Amino acid sequence: MHRASQKLLKISLFSLLTLFATANGQGLSNFLGHWTGLELLDSPNLTYDNRNISLIVSEGGDRDGFHIYTSSCDFLYNEDLDWAYHYFGFDKEYTQVIFLRRFITPLGVIGYEELVYDLTEWSNESFVAEYLSDDGGTYHQIRMDIDILRSQSLIPCFVKLSQNFPNPFNPTTSMYVSVDKESRGSLVIFNLKGQAVRTLHKGRLVTGITNFIWDGNDNSGRPVSGGTYIYRLMLDGVSSQSQKMILLK
Repeated sequence: MHRASQKLLKISLFSLLTLFATANGQGLSNFLGHWTGLELLDSPNLTYDNRNISLIVSEGGDRDGFHIYTSSCDFLYNEDLDWAYHYFGFDKEYTQVIFLRRFITPLGVIGYEELVYDLTEWSNESFVAEYLSDDGGTYHQIRMDIDILRSQSLIPCFVKLSQNFPNPFNPTTSMYVSVDKESRGSLVIFNLKGQAVRTLHKGRLVTGITNFIWDGNDNSGRPVSGGTYIYRLMLDGVSSQSQKMILLK
């Protein structure tokens, strides 16, 4: 029998009551942290089982009611667009988690693919979630456990990535990063195709405010064309904040 034709996991009455009680006492913030586990995918193009998966859910972004996430799973996360926020949400009423995966639309702009997963098991330390496409042809299951040690290292410090000034600008602009504890991170500028244009910083970020200046050149020292660019701060391996800026030519 095709896996996607039916749910593989049947929830007992006890499990259902336990899940309901858990959901009533928990919310979106309970998913913050570093999760590891196994995944199963059954689709027309690719099928596998017991593949290792990691998922990091952290605070950030600018979408109300959502956190941001990164993942080792291509089905959930588009690494080619890792500079753009991928959003993670929780629907308490229906006990579902929502992944907003980024992709490039046929019009060449960035869009969201909404993947809604039913929570079939959930506790403070683990959860199981299942996705079934509308046509029944694709089934995906993730079985996750919280990584306590890694999650503790993800406890966020105060971080601020300022809006650049001036904006729009020509020929130079500046922005600052503020952290309340020493961290390691990177500040990278991308074009709207998701291509890295210039790395302004990679390495240690000291406590306090650090200023950065961009002169409109790429990593090879060549001037880039005018247009909209995204600069993204990655802090301790977790996507933290990003801003848009406009270069006038």
